[in-house]
Amino acid sequence: MKLYLIVSGKDAGLTADQRNTLQQFGEVITVSHKGKLSQLNQLQNDTSEKILALDPDSFDWELDVEALDQIPKVKAVVTQSTSFDWIHPRELKVKGILACNCPGFSAESVAEYALCMTIEVARNTAVFIKNGWKIDWNAKSMLLKGKTVGILGLGRIGKCMAVILNGIGMKVIYWSKKSKDERFQYVELAELFKSVDVLMPALVENDETKTLITKELIDTMKPSAIVVGINRVKALLPEDYIIEKVGKGELSGYAFEGDNAKELPSYKGNVWALPPMAWYTNESLKNLLQMWVDNIVAVAQRKPQNVVNP
Repeated sequence: MKLYLIVSGKDAGLTADQRNTLQQFGEVITVSHKGKLSQLNQLQNDTSEKILALDPDSFDWELDVEALDQIPKVKAVVTQSTSFDWIHPRELKVKGILACNCPGFSAESVAEYALCMTIEVARNTAVFIKNGWKIDWNAKSMLLKGKTVGILGLGRIGKCMAVILNGIGMKVIYWSKKSKDERFQYVELAELFKSVDVLMPALVENDETKTLITKELIDTMKPSAIVVGINRVKALLPEDYIIEKVGKGELSGYAFEGDNAKELPSYKGNVWALPPMAWYTNESLKNLLQMWVDNIVAVAQRKPQNVVNP
């Protein structure tokens, strides 16, 4: 068994104990790579049974799964992330390859950062920065206590968001296809958009959710409402349309983080744009690496866990 750790940096960042654990189940090969899977001739020429453990940054969050047709005996693709849409699990299943992710490793970190994003956009921080740090008294800031936040999706991250925001005095309503929580109020999708002061999606990205949040639903939101988009999840939002509405004053603000974030002066109005770092804390990184190792070991033992294409 070969365990390929394909990472964007010089090494995988594992501790000596973690690497020793992996070595009990096969030869550990670390490959530093940025580009396509098809460019790794080493994999194509290796006829051994293998597990591919992938850093999404190595592939710019888009795996060229067709390359796996040329790579023999791949048992599993284990992503070093919670998001798994980028490894195309359905296509992997057709090829007989397991797909595993690292769910919830950064739920608390993402939820805390989402709160920070919400506060900054509610207080018009972007507007003040663009104004040379001068207070614009015409930019009315929002007190979050007593306001209504609508969370789309009540998985690990969504629940953490709900608990934190409820803790500062916000009323939490939510829509979720599967998860339910009696601590918070479930509402239908249309009612949620009409009711919220803050919209916060926390959905898994898939074919169904990509069409869930429409421009028509955004149009039903109050002009005083704000939207908060965390990285990957914000791909479900009609982002350009939201930014346009903020610029016209038809929405109060938009906070988001992602690789497409530009400098604040590039946006009109109260748009708070940040790099993709909501997940990143020391604690989350440790959780991620341990879960990644555990997933690899589980596959090697033929007892796979966190499988997203069963």
